[in-house]
Amino acid sequence: MLKKSSVSIAKNRLKVLVTSDRVQCAPAAYDNICRELYKALSKYMELTEDEFDVEITRTRILIKIAGEET
Repeated sequence: MLKKSSVSIAKNRLKVLVTSDRVQCAPAAYDNICRELYKALSKYMELTEDEFDVEITRTRILIKIAGEET
């Protein structure tokens, strides 16, 4: 597994803060949701954390997997 760069980590933290503010949940709750979704899907698919991305808005949850076209 590749080590994440500082820029990638900072970008993800900022994204978590903005998203949690928009959907009115704590950043820790957002992180838990993303982590649980990753754990559940990785049981059935070959995934790495770098390939997995979750976007949560007030009306939907979008799960993106690298290499997948949306």
